[in-house]
Amino acid sequence: MDWPSAGVSFDDTDFGKFEYEQRPFKVIRKLLSDQEPVTRIINSPEDLEGWIRENKALIHQNCKYGSFAIVFSRSNDSFASPRYLPVSKGGFSKLIEMFRIHPMIVRTILREITYFSRMYLPTKGPNANSIVYTARMSSAWDDDVAMSSTYLTRRKINFSVFYGCNEMQSSKIEDLLGSAGDAISHPMLAPGILAELDRDRLVRRVKSILPSYLASTESLCCTSRDPESIMNRDGESTDELLYIYQNTSELMTGIRQAKRQIADMDRHISELDIEKKTYRKRIGPRKRTNTNFGRYFEPSGIETRFHERLLDIGAEYDDKLDECQMVLKGLNYTTQMASDHVARNQMFETRKENAQMRSIALVTMVYLPLTSIASIFSMGVFDWDATANQNVLTFYFWVYIAIASGFTILTVGLWWVSTRARRKKHNPATDLV
Repeated sequence: MDWPSAGVSFDDTDFGKFEYEQRPFKVIRKLLSDQEPVTRIINSPEDLEGWIRENKALIHQNCKYGSFAIVFSRSNDSFASPRYLPVSKGGFSKLIEMFRIHPMIVRTILREITYFSRMYLPTKGPNANSIVYTARMSSAWDDDVAMSSTYLTRRKINFSVFYGCNEMQSSKIEDLLGSAGDAISHPMLAPGILAELDRDRLVRRVKSILPSYLASTESLCCTSRDPESIMNRDGESTDELLYIYQNTSELMTGIRQAKRQIADMDRHISELDIEKKTYRKRIGPRKRTNTNFGRYFEPSGIETRFHERLLDIGAEYDDKLDECQMVLKGLNYTTQMASDHVARNQMFETRKENAQMRSIALVTMVYLPLTSIASIFSMGVFDWDATANQNVLTFYFWVYIAIASGFTILTVGLWWVSTRARRKKHNPATDLV
């Protein structure tokens, strides 16, 4: 099976999946004892070295109950993705060691779909037992973000990295860490923040569709003034409608994927809760240690708040799905109305043309015999001065009959041959032979 490797070390292949370009990025610390998040902007390799020296002992041994987060800024490249890192390869290697970044993040980023995974890593030592999380947003739209987080169960501390964040997302992460309260040491904090970022992104996408939808339906419904604007025969109007329809359909697919992601997160929170209760029941009144995966946090209702927030996001996704469905149904309805209106206009135009053709046919029936007779009499084929022994019809009359009959037969023959060839070409029975 092609499952993720349990190895915790990056190899050259893993490093090769990233692009490296020095850009400013943030490192945020928020411990339970901190009143506000402590944020450091890293502008250069020297800044990174200084931050590592200042925080190395704190990260490796001393701190407990809290979160450290790296917020990697997004590249300005038009093809930018979370794998475009704002550090050098050497700087990223040092951050991997400090933040215990698992190589599973490479697989997650390259998937380019909405994804969430977790892996339990039982180890020994002062930093024993950890849970590794990776997640990402769909790359179908701009500003997709990936996340990796390692939670040390004994120290109850998160080491999280967010990849490909724009300025707004970076500020949002800092705000969410600052307002986390006692959930700052919860293992699902970083995945929950990613769910919030994806929720903001998808809601903005839905809101951006509505003005285009309303403008298009308004132009389609203005049928009394300019019927040609309803269905632009050059394809401009239909192309715009097709774009809205396809974009809305893709967005509905993305929202459903995001719903499955938060449902998976919610199931994992339930797993943690069940494991915690099972552990406490097994230990009983004896002194409890921190060596088991089950005791992640003290009973404070944090898991309940996570459940409720994920349910709220899921409910909001349902509302947005309803709005997208309304857009699709509205497009179908208004397009059908516009098509019916065009069909009615075409029917009226056809009726007018038929009435005009009938008038032309009536005039033709009146004047054609008279014109034909006048033409024949004007050809000089009659000898009106003929005597009793002479014919009124001259030789030229028979020449006229011969030539006219020949051309008539030739015209009818060519018409018959051409129509017979077309009938053979479109004959289903002939096609089956």
